[in-house]
Amino acid sequence: MTNREPTPRDEVRHKVTGFTGIVTTHAKHIAGCDRLWVEPKVGDDGKARDGQWADIDMVEVITPGAVDVVTYARRAPGGVDLPPSR
Repeated sequence: MTNREPTPRDEVRHKVTGFTGIVTTHAKHIAGCDRLWVEPKVGDDGKARDGQWADIDMVEVITPGAVDVVTYARRAPGGVDLPPSR
């Protein structure tokens, strides 16, 4: 674990509930209440589980940069990334 502030791509654990997952979104609110969207791993049954919002001060980093950034070589009109063609 590390004492640095969590960022997207980090694996984190909620200090109270123990919920773990990967940070995918950092929402900065005008009132100063920063929140993170945490996506858990896929369940044992192979199904995706629901993520959760968490206050940034309530999570601790388990693994910094736990996942790689996904980049695509193709772009749609308007700059939207597209998956590689098959």
